[in-house]
Amino acid sequence: EAPLAALPVPGRVDLDEKRTSSVGAPLAGRVESVEVRLGARVKQGDRLFSVRSAAWADLDRETEGARAQVAVRQRLLERAKELYELKAAAQKEMLAAEAELHEAELTLKAAEAKQRSLQVQSAGDNLFWVRAQRSGTVVDLDVYTGQEVTPDRDKPLMRLSDLDEVLVIADLPEGDVVELSVGEQVSVLLQGGTLKRDGVIEYISEVVDPRRRTVEVRVRSKNADRVLRPNAFVEVIAEPDSTLKVVTVPDAAIVTQGKQSILFVARDGGRLEPVPVVVGRRNSGRTEIRRGLEPGAKYVSRGALLLLNQVELSRER
Repeated sequence: EAPLAALPVPGRVDLDEKRTSSVGAPLAGRVESVEVRLGARVKQGDRLFSVRSAAWADLDRETEGARAQVAVRQRLLERAKELYELKAAAQKEMLAAEAELHEAELTLKAAEAKQRSLQVQSAGDNLFWVRAQRSGTVVDLDVYTGQEVTPDRDKPLMRLSDLDEVLVIADLPEGDVVELSVGEQVSVLLQGGTLKRDGVIEYISEVVDPRRRTVEVRVRSKNADRVLRPNAFVEVIAEPDSTLKVVTVPDAAIVTQGKQSILFVARDGGRLEPVPVVVGRRNSGRTEIRRGLEPGAKYVSRGALLLLNQVELSRER
């Protein structure tokens, strides 16, 4: 019995969608300028790109028109009050002027709220700036000067992500996830193993990929220094429990019969019995036996393949 050393598993750095936001154009128009590049870090409120839009000009006119109506209705109310005090006008005329002013103010508030909801910055005439609604790094960029944009575009023009924390996606062999659990500490290696980061398992898929026989595992890792770059290839190591002993055998002791892994185990009287086993990780010429072989049992460590061939030949006879 001996513990197997931890084996590195290939993985890749991915974004945390909870810390990522998409950026688009709230109104149709043509992109006037782009102020950022892919991989650039921005702060909340920074200008990202500008759009020249007739729809924005219409909203501006609507707001200005509503503002002008409020000013007119205010003057008319003041005049109506003066005439009422001089008994030159009826009270109902003053009340009507008050109602018209209130309606104009509601229209102005609605127009201003519509513009604020777009979360852009006016640049005069028919031009507006789209600004960053959060601090982060530009991780996806699909906008350029002169581009026609619309609010119903399927793909975002830009994505911003806070890279202080990232996810590492690794596909582990199905046998290697048996002893793993959510919340467990693992290590993330990058740049040929010269740099190491701590990580925590956040998710283990309950489904095995039918083609590769692997299970997706997601690891969360701190990344304040931005060393873990999205899309980079890394390695994930789940450190084994040093107190846990597992049964291991030489690779040559295991043979395959159909879809089963077989060991020849010695029984009473020296009889050799082919026993199906469930194998786990392999390392340094030895293979982990997860099920089928009791600790201390005797087995054929060499020549197992030759023995299997003899058994099959005897059956054919």
